[in-house]
Amino acid sequence: MKKNFLAAITFATILVSCSTTTDEMDALKAISSDASEAITTYIENNFPDTKIVSTESAKGTVTTELNTGEELKFSTAGVFMAYSNNAENGLPTDSLGLTCDSTRNDSIHSGHRGEGGGKHGDKGGKHGGKGGKGGKDGGRHDNDSTKAGRGHDRHFENEIAIDSLSTAISSYIASNFAGYTVLHAETDTICEGAVTEVLVSLSNAQPVKLVFDNAGTYIFKAERMEYATVPELISTAVTTNYSNYQVMKRCEKYTLADNTLKYNVFLRNSDTKKNVTFNADGTVSCEK
Repeated sequence: MKKNFLAAITFATILVSCSTTTDEMDALKAISSDASEAITTYIENNFPDTKIVSTESAKGTVTTELNTGEELKFSTAGVFMAYSNNAENGLPTDSLGLTCDSTRNDSIHSGHRGEGGGKHGDKGGKHGGKGGKGGKDGGRHDNDSTKAGRGHDRHFENEIAIDSLSTAISSYIASNFAGYTVLHAETDTICEGAVTEVLVSLSNAQPVKLVFDNAGTYIFKAERMEYATVPELISTAVTTNYSNYQVMKRCEKYTLADNTLKYNVFLRNSDTKKNVTFNADGTVSCEK
């Protein structure tokens, strides 16, 4: 995660050099290594199953965007300030791109998305509007896309376009989570096998992860929760079997289709990380 953060800082710095002011560049440089570590530690503890897409600094605030469509704001000292998932603004999408906030126009990212969203297909396609072309030559990061939303290209191989979700998955969400916005979708391999994971959320609330098998059949939903509030059977099992691991502050509660509960706990020991899923009785269901 720390490598991802530093890469995001580097990426943001490259784009800033093309399209933003000297003051904004100085703001990026003002982020100390201690602040960077504080931010990455906070994300590892509270959002352990995410990746950092981009980071920018302006007016004394560091804004970090996660691959789940969530956004966290920190002070330049690395102190957490605010959370947003931008669902309240609609979240327009195209076949391979995600716009996290349709009302903002951050010059750092404006070249990524134009007015029409566009497609980022195998041939590069157009970014839409005046945001420049994103063809095989890499495109341009122009700064005249006045209606551009703030978003990111797909940076991770397992991410999938929201509008490519199967009819079965889309129908399930429409029927059971009416009013929710789809923030993010990806494929994964978990204990249950190959799955599609879809994050949905109400306005400015932390998302719920819905998990479906390859046929689009609903398996379970995952909700973030404080590890300190897990049932005693779970915390006892963690202490007994993983005493040499640090437990991340947040874990996930799985509610299966039959209403059975499981708990997914994130653990770390130096550079080694584990995800351990426990049954409600404290027995281990899966370890990755």
